[in-house]
Amino acid sequence: YGCGGVKGALSNNSMGIMDNWLRNIKDVYRFNKEELNAIQDNSKKLNRLVELNIIEQVKNLAKTPIIQKSWKETNGPQLHGWVYDLKDGIINPLKTIKPFDTLDDDIYRVKF
Repeated sequence: YGCGGVKGALSNNSMGIMDNWLRNIKDVYRFNKEELNAIQDNSKKLNRLVELNIIEQVKNLAKTPIIQKSWKETNGPQLHGWVYDLKDGIINPLKTIKPFDTLDDDIYRVKF
């Protein structure tokens, strides 16, 4: 995938105002450090972090009150995390969350 933002997050260089956004990717790295550090090829490691970040951000979206309220009122939407590979033109589905799927922890479930 070769995502420049994820590549920047793997460095310790300041990216200015983007540092706030990249911190979330650094958190995804920290959550998955053992898996990522086992990958020797830097390109494969970068691409795996792209995938893990997409999965985490879909989970984060599912934790928001606006999505959960929509699930309660309309039974939608489904959330899909995909990644597009510029090298082969293939869209790879990574994560789908449907209304009322189990979240990481019940603490994230909003009661209306």
